[in-house]
This record gives sequence, structure tokens and C-alpha cells, in this order.
Amino acid sequence: MESIVLIGFMGAGKTTISKELAATLNTRVVDMDDVLVERIGQPISDYFEEHGEPSFREHETNLLKEALNEESVIATGGGVILQKENQKVLSDKLVVYLKADANILVQRIREDKVNVRPLAIKNDDGDLKRLFFSREKLYEKLAKITVDTSEKLPEEIVNEIIQQVAS
Repeated sequence: MESIVLIGFMGAGKTTISKELAATLNTRVVDMDDVLVERIGQPISDYFEEHGEPSFREHETNLLKEALNEESVIATGGGVILQKENQKVLSDKLVVYLKADANILVQRIREDKVNVRPLAIKNDDGDLKRLFFSREKLYEKLAKITVDTSEKLPEEIVNEIIQQVAS
């Protein structure tokens, strides 16, 4: 099995689905945000503020390339698709776009007190939706498989991914 790369906006379910999918497939999971927090030694929001987004994106690109060397389910950060280099790296990989309605994404982001996202702190709901719409075409372009997570349980999403990968 090749690595399965989950992409999508904040709140789409990448972390949750990656864990369930990896457990179901009996493979390892790489949650890029978790690994990056460990490596940079601070929350992403703090790193963004101290060192800027370009520096963070460089760490993210290096980790993506590294993670793809081993068979795994990879949960990317929502902005991983913004870098041209990452788009090139992902172009021939098994990329699954976890898509959700913009209103549902914003609701999930606002209700999630565990994962406080840097871009959610400084942007209002309208800004978050505009950000989502500005990235949507890139997610769609890179995806080999698209699964709508808006109204589905994690098990349903995992089953749908497995069925589509198998076909």
C-alpha cells in the first residue's frame, strides 16, 4: 500500500480520520501538525508569531517529503497545499480531499477548544470562509479521491475512503 495523504481545510477531520484509517489499515499515522509542534518545540500559533508563516511552511514541506518515504496515513495541515513544491510532491500521490461545507467547517473550528488554529484566532467567520474558498480549487485539483465529511461519522468516512482506494 502506498501512503494515503489527507488534505482539506481546518476542521475537515484530517486528524480524526487519519487515526481511524491508520488503525483500520493497520499502518502508522503521521499527523503533521503534531510532529511539527514536537520538532519546533512550541505551539504552531506561537511559531507563526515568532518566526512567520514562510519559516513554518519550510518545516512543513520537509516533513511532508520525509513522511512520504514510509507507508503511512498522513494528516496534513490545512495550508500544506499552498506551497508549489508541496503541490509537485503530492501530484502523483494517493491524496484524499476531506471536503466539508464552509459553514460546518467554521462551526467545527470555533467549537474545537483543543486545536486552536493560528488563522482562526486572527480571522472572523467570513474571513475563514473566504480562506476556505480561496484554497478549495487547489484541494480539488490535488485530490485523487474526494470525500464529503459534512454529515458523516468517522467510520463512514473511513469506509468510503477504503472502498474508493480499492476500486
